Amino acid sequence: MLTKRLQKISSVIPRSRAIADVGCDHGYVGIEALTSGVADSVIFVDISNDCLQKARENCPAALKNRADFVCQNGLGNLIVDCAVICGMGGLEIISILNNALTPPLGLVLQPMKNQYETRKYLTENGYAIKSDELFCDGKFYDLIVAYRSQTAEILNEQELTFGKTNLQNPSEDFINFLKKELNKLNGILLCCSDSKALEKRTKVQNALAEALKKER
Repeated sequence: MLTKRLQKISSVIPRSRAIADVGCDHGYVGIEALTSGVADSVIFVDISNDCLQKARENCPAALKNRADFVCQNGLGNLIVDCAVICGMGGLEIISILNNALTPPLGLVLQPMKNQYETRKYLTENGYAIKSDELFCDGKFYDLIVAYRSQTAEILNEQELTFGKTNLQNPSEDFINFLKKELNKLNGILLCCSDSKALEKRTKVQNALAEALKKER
């Protein structure tokens, strides 16, 4: 049974001939892609041989002829239509993409931090963001789907900070996230004068005000 987080990730993977499940851990996302027919084949990738072994053991025997298991750091020289890179920091995701010899056409990313830097990297390196959704499964997660594009995408500061989809179509989870962030920043500013926290609070207040307008 997939968690809500893994279900959300699986639901946005585009139909692909081959995907790479990078940092696959137990391999649940890649296995779901094979089971559902979203991917014809999956390359399970992890830097840890122990994690890769878990994925290999979890993969049903009937699917193993469509699966490969590769122990390495990132994409390297793999050629796939789509890379799923989830559950790691944004800077680590950027490093993986920078070191890929053949950048994938599609990306499904779930950065745990440095979301701003991740979005900025994508728009500066030939990707257009199709969707960028925040959701809650015990804690808040950002889920970004991007495709290589001939047309450069320019995001404004708020879109880089919070995600274009969240601002255009704010969900209840996104509004709750903004409220939680605002409370946290107010607590910081009650204790001390912090210019970065003050700047961030202004961004959060503006995003929350716009989101609440659209909710009505």
